[in-house]
Amino acid sequence: MMKKKKLGHTDIEVSAVGFGCWPIGGQFLLDGHPDGYGEADDSVSIRAIQRALELGIQFFDTADVYGTGHSEEVLGRALKGRRHEAVIATKFGFTYDETTRNVYSKIDVSPDYIVRACERSLRRLGTDYIDLYQIHPGSMPDDRIDPVIETLERLKEKGWIRAYGWSTEDLEAAEKFAARSGVAAFQHPLNVLADSPMVELCARHGLASINNMPLAMGLLSGKFNRSSRLSADDVRGSVHAWVRYFRDGRPVPEYLDALDAIRDVLTSGGRTLVQGALSWIWGRGEHTVPIPGIKNPAQAEEAAGAMEFGPLTPEQMAEIDRILRNLNAEMSRAG
Repeated sequence: MMKKKKLGHTDIEVSAVGFGCWPIGGQFLLDGHPDGYGEADDSVSIRAIQRALELGIQFFDTADVYGTGHSEEVLGRALKGRRHEAVIATKFGFTYDETTRNVYSKIDVSPDYIVRACERSLRRLGTDYIDLYQIHPGSMPDDRIDPVIETLERLKEKGWIRAYGWSTEDLEAAEKFAARSGVAAFQHPLNVLADSPMVELCARHGLASINNMPLAMGLLSGKFNRSSRLSADDVRGSVHAWVRYFRDGRPVPEYLDALDAIRDVLTSGGRTLVQGALSWIWGRGEHTVPIPGIKNPAQAEEAAGAMEFGPLTPEQMAEIDRILRNLNAEMSRAG
């Protein structure tokens, strides 16, 4: 079993793989379009969380907008009586309506809103502290950065949060934030089909790199092919422009080709595709913490099993890099 990893310069230790709680939020909308992974059965979600804990996954990442609060509520119920065994990360910054389950692209990171959002998350989670409190919107005006940092530092002083981070891919903004704050982690997308320079930025600053979409929204599970079609009430079948791995509910063919090309390396040594994809992320750096979306106990078991294998070797990482570079070159010539 892989050793735990620290969140930046804090004394908070997390399991090498986390439990992404977006799917357990169930159905909700972002600006009127589906933004969930379909319906979720709360009893199954609770069993998945508890199974994850049994197997050594104790880092749970959620957000106030996942199911407009429902994901946090389910996580809180699952951890009742076991809160001390878990490390909870949640997020704030997007506005939403719990009654209609609508999330809006309008953001609010004003000091008053952050405090109110934190209070609501604490109540839903059934806890008196949040281990890692993260800014959810990926960008914000430069003049908002210092007031946000000051507010988060006050929440730390009050004991409401233990550490804070930011979910962003904005390298320039992340550099400024790291230089001006006591940030513990940056969260950003990362998977074998889509690398990110945020990994190196986190390493330079001694911070944790928390990796969402480590399975490319499920594409790296291997269960999709060219004939697969997801419904319009699934985020992968919606019209959101940022859903890069699926288009109109269908997996993007180029990504399926890339997966086929590297499949043998990812599944070497007895790994499943999912486990190979997680092992690739660990191969990118000791500070990486993938948080695959998990919806049932079987998925929790598969993710936990990846920790038995650990990272891919440098040779395997180089082989995947060579295969993908050659494939991209071929596609460029053909295009």
